[in-house]
Amino acid sequence: MTVATFNQNDFTLQDAATYKAALDGNIAVLAKLAASFAPHEQPTPNLTVAVDGGLKFLSGALSLVAAQSTSAITAPASNPRIDRVVIDRTSGAVSVVTGTEAVSPTAPAIPAGKLPICQVLLQTTSTSITNSMITDERVVTHLVTESSNSVQTLAKSAVPLSFVAVDTAFTGVTYSNGGGKVQFSSSGVHGLTTSPAVGASVYVTWSGGTGLDGFYKVLSVDSTNDLTVDFAYSAGLGTPVVTPAGDYVTMASILVPSGTLGPSGCLDCHTFFDGTSSGNDKTTKFIIGSEYIDSNAFNSGSQPYDWFLVNRGSLTEQLYTLKDTYISGGKAVDFSTDQSIYLEASASVPNEVITLEGYVIRAEY
Repeated sequence: MTVATFNQNDFTLQDAATYKAALDGNIAVLAKLAASFAPHEQPTPNLTVAVDGGLKFLSGALSLVAAQSTSAITAPASNPRIDRVVIDRTSGAVSVVTGTEAVSPTAPAIPAGKLPICQVLLQTTSTSITNSMITDERVVTHLVTESSNSVQTLAKSAVPLSFVAVDTAFTGVTYSNGGGKVQFSSSGVHGLTTSPAVGASVYVTWSGGTGLDGFYKVLSVDSTNDLTVDFAYSAGLGTPVVTPAGDYVTMASILVPSGTLGPSGCLDCHTFFDGTSSGNDKTTKFIIGSEYIDSNAFNSGSQPYDWFLVNRGSLTEQLYTLKDTYISGGKAVDFSTDQSIYLEASASVPNEVITLEGYVIRAEY
């Protein structure tokens, strides 16, 4: 589009020809800025949002991001919901952040590395998305990467999470109503005792029902084959599997959105574990995406664990240090796409507790 000179319209002073020419010229001046990444309904409305094209400026290069559409958005089941359409700061790809259904819903948080495009208010009866449902919330007209020395905290927690593994014999697990809570039972022993298991959590995966995978606090050890967890009983939860000794459990998952790191960017990870003091190994492990980073075994007391991963002039090649010690070799995590950091732990024998006391994950662009 060619440029024009801005000439403020004023129908009280300008003749018809001048006024019309000023309108055309002023639209030409404003159009590229105003229309950049503009959200709107589709020509034939459906359950997607159209996003106009715009410009991005990355590593000294200016390029055009073509117009695109979101993936199909599903209408809420029980209550209204607000979803957010966001755009990746680096790639320019749009995506949808799904909100939570509620009588008075609120918009979900904007993920790191993304910029807001719009909110979409959905009803249970929504069969298409129209302009009246869309709230424009663009804050920039072009995508520009963050400062080269930008540092952001991706995640941090000081809320302890304790995990206790059951015996490998605790298989074929069934569940029943234990005073309104779920009681797990097996023909095999679980290997837990009231101390230290009560107050810690077991990790449970469910299949074939409505049960949600996750950590469930042990409320009581009822017998050698039964234990009750803090999870409301209901029919149809499915088949549970309680994680046994020797298996790893993901105790935290931290998203590293594409565009968070530059070619010389780095990740700084500080974690603090502790566990039952004994001669038995407890192991912590760190993974980014599908790339193994490192693991560390300890058998007593606390286990601070720090590592530092730096891009080696590329988004797909890294070096890292562990506890300020250089580790030979490198890694090949592709930070041009979304990745997740997994903090994992495993106990070699049942009835020993591992606690993730806290962590801080920082990224520098």
